[in-house]
Amino acid sequence: MKDKTKIILTYSIIIIVWVIIYYISWLWSILNFFLSLSIYTLIFYFFHYLWVKLNKSLIIPFPEFMNYFLWRASLFILFIILAWWWLSYLSNETFPATMPEYTISNWTKVVKFQAMSHIWTKNFYNQVKENIKQFKKEWAVYFYEWVRPWTKENSEKFNQAIWIKFDKDLYKNFSKLYWVENQQNENFLWLINNKDFNVDLNIDDIINLYEKKNLKSTKWKIPIDASKEIIKTLSQLNDKELKILVYINKAILNFIISNETTQNFLTEKFSNKGLFDVILWERNKVIANAIIDSKYKKIYTTYWLLHFKWVLKLLKENDSKWKIVDTKYLYPIKD
Repeated sequence: MKDKTKIILTYSIIIIVWVIIYYISWLWSILNFFLSLSIYTLIFYFFHYLWVKLNKSLIIPFPEFMNYFLWRASLFILFIILAWWWLSYLSNETFPATMPEYTISNWTKVVKFQAMSHIWTKNFYNQVKENIKQFKKEWAVYFYEWVRPWTKENSEKFNQAIWIKFDKDLYKNFSKLYWVENQQNENFLWLINNKDFNVDLNIDDIINLYEKKNLKSTKWKIPIDASKEIIKTLSQLNDKELKILVYINKAILNFIISNETTQNFLTEKFSNKGLFDVILWERNKVIANAIIDSKYKKIYTTYWLLHFKWVLKLLKENDSKWKIVDTKYLYPIKD
């Protein structure tokens, strides 16, 4: 490619980027982008100057180096924009994550296990609500997860153990990063009948088990006020910036939900594993025992997806006849 063609393409890409930035964030962001590009050009030219001096080779004149650097930088910027857009589009529009509803049975009891999370779309929650109603019409009962708060002391310890300040507005504020809804348990209660049971541990139980199992390696940290940080971030964005952030966040969330390997990596590297093991495994036993001991033959349960395979394993250990008889899928992020 001739130098003149490169220069035309370089500045065409930069102008396009400027137009995009102007549309999203107005003039100030263009000035920031221009200043950043200028500073990086000077920095890299400085390193080039030092390198050629040390190697006693020829110094490229600054105008020529600038054209070369801007050509490479413009291609990199273009690649990043297109890659993020394409991957986000694929994740959100072409391959959105699904959330299963497993029907399992041992030919005596039937359990519908709907995988859940505390922030999804309103449409997803409405579909779950309808599914609960339909199964309750067949004389089913409803088991649901919800870690109950207890003593103030253990609630504070729980925050220190998860490293985040867990308050009543946390999920509500997280939902604003994705333009989705936070789960409202009351919307799933008192549907058709009043046979709704909170099958879960409370904070005291979790902290007691955590301290007992991790006596020598208990990790306490000052919790981050995530709600405050989210509100602060959102207040600094205009509507167009927020739309882009939300779209990218949804893509990331879709990817994580769809990829168990990524979920396991994030759990291993970015969580308190000792506490996570208690929250996951001890609650698995609570759900499995509640199903085994229940006098009801039909149960609809909403619980975190990662619990399902372990709950099924525990049920099979009690009765080998338990098996998956049907699987349906809902779209938790897709509107």
